[in-house]
Amino acid sequence: MKLHQLIELGDAARKARTFTSAIPHYLDALAQDPRNARALWGLADAYRGARLIQESVGILNRYLEVDPGNGPAHARLADACKRIGQRDLAVAQYRQALTLNPDNRYALMGLGDLYHKEQHWVEALACWEPLLALDPTLVNILTMVGNIHRKRLAFEKAILCFQTALARERGNPHAIFGLADSLRGMGRFAEAAPLWEQILELDPGNRQVLTRAGDCFFRLGRLDRAEQLFTRAAGSGYDKPALLGLAQLCRSRGEFRKAVAIYRAILERNPDDPRTLRHLAEAAREGEATGPGAP
Repeated sequence: MKLHQLIELGDAARKARTFTSAIPHYLDALAQDPRNARALWGLADAYRGARLIQESVGILNRYLEVDPGNGPAHARLADACKRIGQRDLAVAQYRQALTLNPDNRYALMGLGDLYHKEQHWVEALACWEPLLALDPTLVNILTMVGNIHRKRLAFEKAILCFQTALARERGNPHAIFGLADSLRGMGRFAEAAPLWEQILELDPGNRQVLTRAGDCFFRLGRLDRAEQLFTRAAGSGYDKPALLGLAQLCRSRGEFRKAVAIYRAILERNPDDPRTLRHLAEAAREGEATGPGAP
């Protein structure tokens, strides 16, 4: 069979997503012309579709010997290297793709994802912020960039990201949570409260949401609502933040013995927790100051 016919058969099978049946056609084509770029590209993609990632890496390296200036090929090789744990090779290939084309979206996305998983926030932002400049509609990237800013306590930047995400996708739970928590971080509790209620409707059993929402309502003086949320979080299993919230609530009501009991329960699990030890000492002093008749 002629070379072009073999490649066309491989392309047809790949388009139909029958990747394993595409592979032999490309191999036969490469037996006739080992440096045929179209056959190499098709075979690499077929291996990727068949989840034969190591084989795909080998073919992509051969492809780049033929076409070393192909940025998308470098980005695809980087993706494959990342999937099989070859981190340094993946970074090198992403960077090569970006050297050839700084606006390569796949390279910006893939390299940013690698850095994000490693919690290298500055490096992730250096990839994802230019990506958003190219395509501001990427809601998932907007929320992840917002979360990086939130973790770095850059709340104003985080809020802008989450608001932009919600303008494009109303009801996105990640954006709602991020916006609520960023407002909470800035002390804008009244603005955050309805957002916490909204996310609680979407995810009523999430203990992190319950405890952070409880903290928000506590700071607003809505003690009954805060107690309800802290209790729900603590009732589904040991949850130190929820217990700390309940203890703080008890102290605000003058129930110092109850607060001390909660702190001691936490210390049974986390005996050296400095925050709890400090709060326990404070609650004990507060109880002593109120006298033996304190609750």
